[in-house]
Amino acid sequence: MDPMQKAPIPRWRVVLASVVGLGLFGGACSVLLDRSEQQCSVDTDCVKFGGRPHCQAGVCVASSLGPDGCFFGTPATNDDFLNQCSTSKCETFDNCARLGLCTAGAQPPPALAPPGLDAGPPVDAPPPPTLPPCIVAGKNTVVVTGSTALQPFLGVVASVLASNSPPYQVAYQSSGSCNGVENIFNADANRRLVKDVPNRTNLLFEANKTPVACSFGTVGVAVDVGISDVFAKSCNPAYLPNDRIAEYVGPVQPMTFTVPATSAETAMSAELGRFMFGRGGQDPGAAPFSDPLLYSVRNSSSGTQQMMARAVGVNAAQWWGVDRGGSTRVRDSLLAVAPARANGAIGILSTDFADAERARLRILAFKDKNQLCAYYPDSSQFTRDKLNVRDGHYSIWGPVHLYAAITDGLPNPAAAALVTRFTVARLDLPLLDSIIKSGLVPQCAMKVQRTEEMGPLSAYSPPFQCGCYFEATVPSGAAPAECKTCNGPADCPAGKPACNLGYCEEK
Repeated sequence: MDPMQKAPIPRWRVVLASVVGLGLFGGACSVLLDRSEQQCSVDTDCVKFGGRPHCQAGVCVASSLGPDGCFFGTPATNDDFLNQCSTSKCETFDNCARLGLCTAGAQPPPALAPPGLDAGPPVDAPPPPTLPPCIVAGKNTVVVTGSTALQPFLGVVASVLASNSPPYQVAYQSSGSCNGVENIFNADANRRLVKDVPNRTNLLFEANKTPVACSFGTVGVAVDVGISDVFAKSCNPAYLPNDRIAEYVGPVQPMTFTVPATSAETAMSAELGRFMFGRGGQDPGAAPFSDPLLYSVRNSSSGTQQMMARAVGVNAAQWWGVDRGGSTRVRDSLLAVAPARANGAIGILSTDFADAERARLRILAFKDKNQLCAYYPDSSQFTRDKLNVRDGHYSIWGPVHLYAAITDGLPNPAAAALVTRFTVARLDLPLLDSIIKSGLVPQCAMKVQRTEEMGPLSAYSPPFQCGCYFEATVPSGAAPAECKTCNGPADCPAGKPACNLGYCEEK
């Protein structure tokens, strides 16, 4: 008979214990059962005690893994990844108490069409004619259009391209992901040109300089690269990479629901998102987000909104809120909210924008459908390790997509200066550092992947791994205790034989 059956009320006592690596999770031991008798031989012998204890040297040891009911083992399904046991901060969001969705499978009422349905961004005056040109004779320039959320990313990448041989600068029009896709895929040659357009910002990025506004003129300049937060087919189902257009996959970009730092809100759920962005917050459960004039959103050409629309289940062209026309304006509108109205304000931002404003804006933890609780992109609201993005707990993310026309399989030299840097498993260190600096996640630090917009997660083992280096390099970061430093492969154990960027990794 199992000796634990002899003691229906076992005696617990606190003892000092060394931190025990739990493989994937690395949980620490804190409380153990009395060591006077063997109490387990495998982890399942400890399940009856709750709290996810595990078996260590015949004793059931309480871990810091959670939440209750979490999945322990090797994840195989999307729900497994979302509900893995973890030491990350997990915020409670009760759909029953907050939204009245108390039965299994309960859903919000049907969406309602908002006024001014997807009217697009407000029209501003065209750029003044005194702006300097974006294209300067004698300087190699990559012409990029698309995602407004990737402006910070392009800013840090510009310094890398400046060291290219030959050097390049970046001329960029902030137009929205789907407009960037359109500039590459559309069969109309005129649509493959970038021109000065009302409400679209043109910027010239040069090495180590503040980007400056510039003019593409009214005739137009050929686009080299369309940059998008989302897959091209999310913008138009007919737009698929082919023998004329290639897709290059860049780093992972998390998207967030963001509120003023003075807001009392810390978390939200996919269901709350449907009450807000699908119904205008008119239902009592949507409080405090009851006024759609305080929702800073985008439009259906925005990759941010396309991705988040799938996360909450509301058509990207039917969102309630005020279309701010770009990520910069979403950020600025949140920062401008009067303190008395801060609890009702919310916006959608990529982490490169939200992370840069941590003192004044707060990223909400997000609870996906069928998830036990809400997670931040990072292991807590105070870190920048993007751990929950990298292992699948935080679900709103996708890879950066760079699209370029090709001839005989090759892009033109200007496009190649940018896109071919992402065709190798081991990125150049300056580019890797630039990605980390921008708030995105390099593919070499990811543990999960997806192949369609907000599609199911699957395990991912990069051919070159940099998880330890990533965590050590992010702002205020530190490599986890299980990361062993190295000067070469001889310093690494058999289980992690590769010495990558100063740390032992599996590959």
